[in-house]
Amino acid sequence: MDDINTIYIMDSSSFIHLRRINPIDIYKTPWEKLRNLIAEGRLITHSQVKEEITDGEDFLVEWVREQGNDWVYGVTAYQNKILPKIHKKYPKFIKPENKHDADPFIVALACEKKNTRPLQMTFAKNEYVVVSNEYSAKNRNLQNKWEVVKIPDFCEVYHIPCIDLFECFRREKWEF
Repeated sequence: MDDINTIYIMDSSSFIHLRRINPIDIYKTPWEKLRNLIAEGRLITHSQVKEEITDGEDFLVEWVREQGNDWVYGVTAYQNKILPKIHKKYPKFIKPENKHDADPFIVALACEKKNTRPLQMTFAKNEYVVVSNEYSAKNRNLQNKWEVVKIPDFCEVYHIPCIDLFECFRREKWEF
């Protein structure tokens, strides 16, 4: 049986959530564990998320910058191809009026990773899981699912696993 290597694609909402409930100056362990996932190549994000976060002025900005850029993926030709398709089908998901709008890029990165797998030299398979602390339409009790579109809604459409930050911690069997 092949091993599965879980790679998490983290949205800014999860970093911001963790910052609110576990400030790094008080709760160092969760931040160290995330740093270790980054070092292992098992936690990635999009450059749009980094821009969204580093536009602020708090310890999260410093923490994200300290991690360097190896775990941050930029816009690719694949993403440039899929983003207009997403926008055409679900125009409320992409908000051009927002200064930062990383959500569509997280979904595009997840689609890219799911659909373009490089030849791997090991028997391990990569499973890409989006980590977002946004709520899906069904969890917000919306009549019209596409009224306010969030990352979990799109992950469902594109068959990409989407979990919140605490579920990520549970999957990693982290206890604090």
